[in-house]
Amino acid sequence: MNVYLDRKQRAASRRRAVQAAMLLLHNAQAVHYTQGPDRWEGINRKLDASQGHFPNYGDCSSSATWCLWNGLHLPWVGVGDVVNGDRWNAGYTGTMAQHGREVRHVRNVIRGDCVLYGPAPTYEHVAIVVGHRRGVPIVVSHGSEAGPFLLPYNYRSDVGQIRRYILREGS
Repeated sequence: MNVYLDRKQRAASRRRAVQAAMLLLHNAQAVHYTQGPDRWEGINRKLDASQGHFPNYGDCSSSATWCLWNGLHLPWVGVGDVVNGDRWNAGYTGTMAQHGREVRHVRNVIRGDCVLYGPAPTYEHVAIVVGHRRGVPIVVSHGSEAGPFLLPYNYRSDVGQIRRYILREGS
């Protein structure tokens, strides 16, 4: 299920998703990597990045999903889970790959898009785009206890695809 937002809503959603990702980055010492049930703490506890709240636990897919939840669900109450298709309760890179829309050219990547790494169809890692540096998309990636990190999107050689979840009508 895709939800279509108008231009102002899309811009606000992207700002909020990036704000959430940057909050994780700036609090990296307090954000721990886990693939256990605590990884959904951000959504389960309804942690609002605009209020400075962030999860202390997560993995790559739950962190990216939490960022997009902050951008899509919190400001537009009722927006369904367009990221994993599981009512904001679960997911992983494989379910993320099944939702949203593929961005086919890196020149079209914008803030709030997600980069999936590894082999299709399930992939093995995801990071969220927070901006560009010298024309290269920059991501926040939370794939280890040492992270999250701010990196160029192609810091791994196995970029699989890029997906967009914050959509406009007809996209």
